[in-house]
Amino acid sequence: MTDLMGEQPATYTHALFETALEMASAAKRGNVTRWAEAKSARHDPDALAFLNSVLLGVLIENDALRRGVHPTDVWAQLRAGGLDEFG
Repeated sequence: MTDLMGEQPATYTHALFETALEMASAAKRGNVTRWAEAKSARHDPDALAFLNSVLLGVLIENDALRRGVHPTDVWAQLRAGGLDEFG
C-alpha cells in the first residue's frame, strides 16, 4: 500500500486536515456548494479521501471508548445498523 501522507511536508498534511474539517463542517450544515468547493481545493484526491477515512475511524473509535464500548463492537454495530443508525 502506498503511504499517501507520510512523505508529504507537514504544511501539506495540515492543509489536508483543514480541508477535511471544512468538508465535514459544510456537509453537516448541508452546504453542498461549500463542500464541493473545499473538496476541489488543490489537493491529491486520494490523500484527502484517505485522511477523511482516518479521521472518521478515529472519531468512531474515540466515541466508542468514551461510551465504554469496545471499538470492534461499534464497527459491527455500524455495519449492522447501516446509515440510518449512524449519528
